[in-house]
Amino acid sequence: MECDAARDSISATIDKGGELSVATLQHVAGCHECREWQEQAHRLRRQTLRVAASPLPDVHVAEVPARFRLHRWLRWVLAWAGVLLIIWNVVDMFAPGSGSAIHLERHQAAFGVALGLAFLYVARRPDRAYGMVPFAATFTFALSVSAVIDLANGASTFVRESAHLVELIGLGVLWVLGAAAGPGRSRRRRTDV
Repeated sequence: MECDAARDSISATIDKGGELSVATLQHVAGCHECREWQEQAHRLRRQTLRVAASPLPDVHVAEVPARFRLHRWLRWVLAWAGVLLIIWNVVDMFAPGSGSAIHLERHQAAFGVALGLAFLYVARRPDRAYGMVPFAATFTFALSVSAVIDLANGASTFVRESAHLVELIGLGVLWVLGAAAGPGRSRRRRTDV
């Protein structure tokens, strides 16, 4: 019997149980390498069973990590910003009318509702903040640029554009939560230690 066939037989016996064939036993008795391989396979199987049998820690999905308990009030601010954005924009999404102007207004409102939902999601799951920062930052930046252009052209007033401050506040809170959750923070902590 060759070593490969003996090791296949040993592996199958370990996985399924039972006893080794006479040919495999004779081969293992005369082959030092296969005997060591068999011992390592048994050791690995015992370790695997030990790990599988060990109880898992009691983890609740809804639990908020300790680092976010310090930011609880920020999560409330983010939820407030999300609710405001949804309320303000959902009305414009269903505004009556037709034409390209109302079409563009509906699109902007849809993005506002999406941003509000993202804020609410992160307020509930702050560990997801890091991934939401790029979306919120690009959307808020684009809105800010358009607001500045409208103000410069006289197409809007500062009072009307001040509603976008909610988006900026939400982005700032999201940024802080993202810094608490993001991989950049954990890498710096490891190198400082």
